[in-house]
Amino acid sequence: MKFHHIGIFVSDIKIGREYLVKLLPFKKFSKIYNDKNLGVSVQFLEDDSKIVFEIVAPFSKPNPTENVLKSGKNILNHVAYMTKDFDNICRTFRNEGAIPLCKPKKALAFNNNRIIFFLTNLKFIIEIIEDK
Repeated sequence: MKFHHIGIFVSDIKIGREYLVKLLPFKKFSKIYNDKNLGVSVQFLEDDSKIVFEIVAPFSKPNPTENVLKSGKNILNHVAYMTKDFDNICRTFRNEGAIPLCKPKKALAFNNNRIIFFLTNLKFIIEIIEDK
């Protein structure tokens, strides 16, 4: 697997981006993806160190962000890895006790490749992104 990004939940993409740009040295910005399938808007920001942050905001209902934003917990929500071996990696995660938080879904920001989120035994979330 290859590291891809750190996911941060925000209430609004533009406000979240404007705030983060004041704090961190971002150099590259993706377009904004309004993903009806997932119910979220996402944008990727890359810093000087080539670390990618994904900011995720509500787009439609249902969506995975609203309860997190209301609770104020898990705002720094997940780390993400890409893999060409999506199904086997998902089996490994399940075999190691990681709990899938959803079924695999196609994501617009990843060319409609599948994504899935797992809650690990260490109580943090890892997103797996299919890399075709």
